[in-house]
Amino acid sequence: MANKPNKELGGPRQMSKGTKIVIGIFAVIMALSMMLPSLAPIFAGDSNSADQADAQDAQDTENTENADDSQKTDDDAKASEESATEETTDDVTAGVPDNDTLKDLAEQNADTVKKFQKRLEEDPNNLAALLNLGQTYMNWGYSAQYSSSTDEEKAYSNDLLNKSVEYFDRYLAIQDSDAVEVQKISAQYYLGKTQESVDAMKKIAEEKSDYPLAWAHLGLFYEWQYDFTNALSAYQKAAETDANNEYGVKSFAEEHIASINSYSADFSKLTNEELLGTNAKPQAGLPGVIANNNDI
Repeated sequence: MANKPNKELGGPRQMSKGTKIVIGIFAVIMALSMMLPSLAPIFAGDSNSADQADAQDAQDTENTENADDSQKTDDDAKASEESATEETTDDVTAGVPDNDTLKDLAEQNADTVKKFQKRLEEDPNNLAALLNLGQTYMNWGYSAQYSSSTDEEKAYSNDLLNKSVEYFDRYLAIQDSDAVEVQKISAQYYLGKTQESVDAMKKIAEEKSDYPLAWAHLGLFYEWQYDFTNALSAYQKAAETDANNEYGVKSFAEEHIASINSYSADFSKLTNEELLGTNAKPQAGLPGVIANNNDI
């Protein structure tokens, strides 16, 4: 919501009914958006196979390193590891704007990026590494957006999201995956390619009509645009295609259907002028593993 002086907003008695409705609805949507990163595990479904594959990949890498370094002393190996970590961390945290939150985010993500970039150096076609880097940069970029206010900070956040898209593209160039395509489209949505992302997600949902994750994302895109009719339709389709709640989409969709039904009636009472005057646009917010990893 656009910042306004307190005197312009006024106290409860001075606030119009329409304004109060929008503020209440906006609060609900923002609360949902802020909660969405923590909902990622719900969408992960049965991710054991992907976790095991990643663990095996890490084990294979470790075994190779151990074989190559078998003649080294423990102290030499430790020193080498610390040196590599420091070098990569410096690269990842370089160019961060003078913003404490953005600096903290860079430090938090540096080790993860370092780990998977190292695997790509050993094998440029390592799908697990490409996927993890795409997801890490998407989560990172999304989080950075919330703390970006200057042009420099916004450009930095977008650069992180663009890196996410690049890694997803590299994955898809090696292996087709609806789940990865869905995540790539989500990253593009956060970059502001709103209609393009809606169209792309709708295309996947219609072509893969029994794929609940695409319908769930499409529902979210419509909900963030206050297109409740299409949002409800997409969520209903998501619930129907995940009848046994295998992905966790059915319960998620039903919660959003209930939420929309609770506040869409209030929105219908507002005039276009009241809606436009509020500038109440919800932030995008569905990063993370929005996929059943068995499908990747």
